[in-house]
Amino acid sequence: MAESTFDRVCAILKEQDGLEDVELTRDTNLSEVGLDSLATVEAVMACEDEFGIEIDPESNPKTVGEFVDMVDKLLK
Repeated sequence: MAESTFDRVCAILKEQDGLEDVELTRDTNLSEVGLDSLATVEAVMACEDEFGIEIDPESNPKTVGEFVDMVDKLLK
């Protein structure tokens, strides 16, 4: 079975410094787990490469769920 968008986004987010052991849910606040704006931008760029999409540079997802929804919307 193919990985869900949620699983793929979480894998990308976990590649950021120090998130390997953090359990991510849709409600996880990115800043609360240590993703600053630079790390979020890096994760956005990694998602663009992974999914072959272009994310609005002004987008600023606050939670994992918002991040996943943003990617899903662009994939449609």
